[in-house]
Amino acid sequence: MLDVTSIEFYTLAFVVAMALVGLLIGSSQKDPPSTYILQLLTSPSQETSDAGNTLFIECLEEGVFLFKREGLSLAPGETVNLVFTLRGEECTIVEKKGKRCRGVEEEPVAGCVTVKCLRYGRKYRIRYESQLTSTWASFSLDTTDPEDKLITLAY
Repeated sequence: MLDVTSIEFYTLAFVVAMALVGLLIGSSQKDPPSTYILQLLTSPSQETSDAGNTLFIECLEEGVFLFKREGLSLAPGETVNLVFTLRGEECTIVEKKGKRCRGVEEEPVAGCVTVKCLRYGRKYRIRYESQLTSTWASFSLDTTDPEDKLITLAY
């Protein structure tokens, strides 16, 4: 039997308390974070980069979406990547330049990509950040809702 005033008792109590704290903190992270990098397929756009700084999300089927981006300016040969970081129902999407071409005049482009990394049956809280246009937007996306979304990115 342990004496309540002994060092062994307090050491054992401390170890048990830390194990409980670790168990409580560890259980809040059910899904490990995942990162996906998708390249936008770009084509010339009739819009200027200032006129339509938008993201259009179209639901194709269960858990598959088409992201269409307007308002970008790229030089010929440049690419744009979307970096998805998923942690549970939190999603951060960062729009970054892939391949760069310096000293070439930029032209307005539109881009689209098919997104298959979102799990069907979840409602995501999404933060979309564009490093190209220094704009962002926060919105929610319910993967069971078949309605399309139009998001305007702001400064």
